[in-house]
Amino acid sequence: MANEIAVVEDNWLELAGNHKDIPMPFEQTVFLAECHLAGTDHIDDMLVKTENVDVGTPISLKRMNVDAEDERAIAALTGEGVTVGYVPRRYAALMARLMDAGKALAAKVTDKTLVGHWLDLSVSIEMKEV
Repeated sequence: MANEIAVVEDNWLELAGNHKDIPMPFEQTVFLAECHLAGTDHIDDMLVKTENVDVGTPISLKRMNVDAEDERAIAALTGEGVTVGYVPRRYAALMARLMDAGKALAAKVTDKTLVGHWLDLSVSIEMKEV
């Protein structure tokens, strides 16, 4: 009996009854973070590049793993492909791993405030099922 192998069937959906009401993993959008984009003060012509960016504007996220300074860097881009900042390092480590594993992350602008000559862009980042 010590060398016997027990076979357990994975039938948890059948046990749950009407499983159409049970959300599947990542079937729904998963909120990850809300943060200020980093590096916005180092982007030339930032005000011109973000002229059409307002609260609610979708922002795409792109892994920048070729950056020797930060191998977890994630750029934030407008719909026209213009870089408007980066996900802060404290969030990028986890999010880069998710993106490297094939998960789709997206963002939208939640705040846009001019502070002197610096444009503060805040975004909400979510993981979406593809």
